Amino acid sequence: MSQKNGAQASTGSACLVKSAHPQMMNRSPLTDSSVPVIAPPKETCYGVYDHDVVMGRTTIGPGVWRHRVRHSEGGVEITHEWLCGPLYVDAITRSGDRNSDYGRLLRLRNSDRKWLQWAMPSELLAGRADSILAVLLGMGLEVNYRRRSEVCEYIAQQRPARRVTAATSTGWLGANLFVMPGQNIGTGEAILQGEAASASDYGQGGTLEGWQEGIGARCDGNPLLMLSVCVALTGPLLYHTQRSGGGFHIVGDSSTGKSSAILAGASVWGNAERFTRTWRATGNGLEGVASQRNDTVLALDEIGEADPREIGNVVYAMANGSGKARAGRTGAARAAKRWRVMLFSSGELGLSRLMVEGGKRARAGQEIRLLDISARRAHGAWDHLHGEAGGREFSDLIQRTSVTHYGHAGPVFIERLIVSGVQADLVRLLVGYCERFPARGGQEQRAAERFALVGLAGELAVSFGVLPVPPGSPIKAMLELFEIWRAGRDAGPSESRKILRSIADFLARHGDTRFSNVKDPTGVARDRAGYWEEAPGGGRIYLLNRPGLEEAGSGFDLVRIVQALDSVEAITKRDPGKNQALRRLPNGIRQRLYYIDPLRLESTS
Repeated sequence: MSQKNGAQASTGSACLVKSAHPQMMNRSPLTDSSVPVIAPPKETCYGVYDHDVVMGRTTIGPGVWRHRVRHSEGGVEITHEWLCGPLYVDAITRSGDRNSDYGRLLRLRNSDRKWLQWAMPSELLAGRADSILAVLLGMGLEVNYRRRSEVCEYIAQQRPARRVTAATSTGWLGANLFVMPGQNIGTGEAILQGEAASASDYGQGGTLEGWQEGIGARCDGNPLLMLSVCVALTGPLLYHTQRSGGGFHIVGDSSTGKSSAILAGASVWGNAERFTRTWRATGNGLEGVASQRNDTVLALDEIGEADPREIGNVVYAMANGSGKARAGRTGAARAAKRWRVMLFSSGELGLSRLMVEGGKRARAGQEIRLLDISARRAHGAWDHLHGEAGGREFSDLIQRTSVTHYGHAGPVFIERLIVSGVQADLVRLLVGYCERFPARGGQEQRAAERFALVGLAGELAVSFGVLPVPPGSPIKAMLELFEIWRAGRDAGPSESRKILRSIADFLARHGDTRFSNVKDPTGVARDRAGYWEEAPGGGRIYLLNRPGLEEAGSGFDLVRIVQALDSVEAITKRDPGKNQALRRLPNGIRQRLYYIDPLRLESTS
C-alpha cells in the first residue's frame, strides 16, 4: 500500500489488511469538501487510513480503526473505535535461513506527519504491550490511551504476504550487502531489526567534500589524525579479511587533542558527538553499542571514567566480538550478541595504569587487543597545523567539521569497495602490507597486522577518492606509529616481563626482612618467603618457598611464573624432573625450594 493511497480496511476473521474500494472523490453529504466515500464493512475488521474518509454517515479520521459489526434481528450495528495514527504492517521479517529473528516491518506516520519505519522483533509480542508501545510513542505515533493494548493486538493479527530479510546488527549480510539504519549499500534487500527503532547515530550532515576539506585532507602530516580516520574505515574490512576486532588507545595529558582525534574518526559514520560514546558504561551497555557498530568503529572517549575493576574484561569482550551468555524468560540460554568492530579510545591513563588503580593487573592479551599510542606530538596530538595558528585552533577546526560534515565517508567507502570488486583480494593485500612491518614474536606480529590492516584501509580510501591525501601517506603513518609503539615496550612477551619485574621488586623490598641465611639456625624472618645463600661469584641466591614465589609473581599461576623464570635461566638449581631442589633447613626439615638468581632478573627492572 503506498503512502498516498490512504484508505485501507482489513476484513475477515484473520484481519488480513487489503485494499478497500472507495468511491473516490465523491462529494460527501456530511462535509463541504470532496472526501472519499467507502462502503461499510460486513464483518468486524480493522481499517487504516491516511486521511479523512466517509463510511456510511460517519467521517473516519486518519489512523487505525477497529470497525465492530454486530448482527441482530433488528439489523446491523456498526461502531468505530480509533486506536492510533496511521500504522501499517508492511512485511514479515526473518533471518536469511528462515529459522529465526521473525518480526514485523512497521510503517507509521507520527505527530509531525513524518513517515518512519521500525522492524519489530516478534518476540516482543510475547510480553507486555508496554515494550512495544514505548517505542511507538517515542517515535511519535499518536495512540488512544484507553485502547493502547489493542494497538498490539492489531499488529499481531496482520499477515502481509511480503517477506524481508532481517539483520540484527549493522554490517555485512553477505559479501555485497552492507546494512545500516535507514539505508542499505550494495545488492539485496534486508532491514535492521531490533527492540528499539534504528538509532540516528548514523545520520548524515553537510557534504563529503566539506568533510574532506575539514578533516580528510588534514590527515596528511598528522599520524594520529590519519590513525583515527583509517581505523574508522577498517571496520568494513574485518569481514572480508576474516579478522577479529581490536583497537588503539590514545594516551596523553588533558587538552592535547585526543578527544578531537576520536571525533574525527566518529565523523566517518555519523554526527561525531552522537556517534562517540564514553567509557562510563556497564559492560552490558557497551555490548549493545558494539552490536550497533558492527563492521564500523566503536569510538570511546575518556577511559578514566571506566570501572578499573571491569575494564580488562570489557576490552577482551569488545575485541573478541562476543557478549555474555544470558538466560531468557524460560531459563534457556539466549543467543549472545556478536560483533566485529574496531575500537578507538582515548584517555589520560593507559590500560595498564588504570587497571592497577583498580587493584588489577593487565594481561598481555588485554594490552595487545588495545594498543596504547602516545599523543605527545609537536603540537599536542598534531604535527602539521595546515595553516592554523596552534594546536588548539587545529583541534577546534576538527571538532567543528565533525558535527557539520559527517556520515558520508564510511558509506561512500563501502559503495566503492563493492564496485571495485577488491574484496576477494584483501587477504592477499594484507599479507603484503604485513611484510613491511618488522615484528619480534607473536604479540608484536598481532599488533603489526592491525597497523597493516589500518594502513590498507587508508590506501584503499585514497584510491577510491574518499581520503584526499597522497598515495602512500596512510601506510607511512602506520609504520611510524608502529615503531613508536614498539619502542615503548621491551623485547619479549609482555607477561614474562611483568612477572620477572615483579619478582625482582619483591626481592629488592623484602630480601632482608622475609629471608634469612639458610645456614643460620637462629635466622628469623617475618612472614618467611624463603632463605638466601651466598652465590659463588658474590651476591645472593634466593631460595623461595612456594607461597613466597606465588606472592612474588604478582598473582600469576605457578606454571606461568616458572616459564618466565626459565626464559632468562633464573632458576639456578633443580632436582631431576623438578623445578625445585631439595634442601635440609636449619631446623632439620627437608623442603623443596626455588633457587633464584636475582642478577638474571636485572634486565627486566
